[in-house]
Amino acid sequence: MAGTIKVKFYALLRRRLNTTAIEVEADGISLLELLTRTEQLAGQRFLDELLDRKTGLLDGTMILVNGENVRLQRNLETRVRAGDRVDLFSPAGGG
Repeated sequence: MAGTIKVKFYALLRRRLNTTAIEVEADGISLLELLTRTEQLAGQRFLDELLDRKTGLLDGTMILVNGENVRLQRNLETRVRAGDRVDLFSPAGGG
């Protein structure tokens, strides 16, 4: 039985999804797979605010796995395991 990975939402994502976090039962999967599962569990689309499925993370998106920016790891191919914490920050709006 797999453990859980905690996915936490910040700023506009938190407000839009009306939740601070979702726990996903998984272990040893890619970050992209985790995000896809999280979107399904959330019951509404939010990945388009974070990434382009063809080119990867949008400019300004920040995703941390256990406090480390995935851009310094393997981006969406970063492996996540049970017990990890993933923090999602969408690009800032305004102007």
